[in-house]
Amino acid sequence: MGAQPRTLTSAAGESTRGALLRAAERLFAEYGIGPTSTRAILREAGQRNESALHYHFGGREGLIDALYTERGAQVAAERECMLRELDASGNAPDVRRLCAVAVLPPVRIAQRDPEFALFLKVVGQLAFLPSDALQDQAARYTGASAQEVSARIRAQLRIPQALADRRIELMHRMAALALSQRALNGGSFAGSDADLFFETLLDAMAAVLEGPVSPATEREFARGRR
Repeated sequence: MGAQPRTLTSAAGESTRGALLRAAERLFAEYGIGPTSTRAILREAGQRNESALHYHFGGREGLIDALYTERGAQVAAERECMLRELDASGNAPDVRRLCAVAVLPPVRIAQRDPEFALFLKVVGQLAFLPSDALQDQAARYTGASAQEVSARIRAQLRIPQALADRRIELMHRMAALALSQRALNGGSFAGSDADLFFETLLDAMAAVLEGPVSPATEREFARGRR
């Protein structure tokens, strides 16, 4: 008998926590992370108690971190699945196939769960962060599987590692912006138009990674190493 109230309380707490996460996701997608206040999130979640957010997340930053952690776990699991599929195929993965593993996990999730497109609108905001902040936020969102894919791409590129790292970062920014923009425009993540969009994106990403290094870039690279 004594365990029942605790179980009900726990279920209610999880319901409140989930409501706050989904409310934050909707508002971040519509208005942006910066302009969205804690009070707006509470109101959207139907919570009158202002301590609810602090109780479950420790504050606004904790809520943001929890949102990235939750969605990031989904993306990481999907990417690990794609890596296993790639390795099981027996084909040596080229850069374009590796780009697909880097970019398409959230697309697969959005195809199954249209609500995930809200989070893609939020992820696009990462592309505008400074490099160090981008890497910190992206590490929470993408996890170890993304680092493994980046390492495999880096091993395929026949250019200095420092230039490869710059191109890989550019690739991730391109992907975040492209997926976010499609979500913001209400574009579908399934169907022939979506397939063409994503195949074209992969072409562009592979071209960015594998394109020749121009003499101008070589000069600037040499100057920066002095």
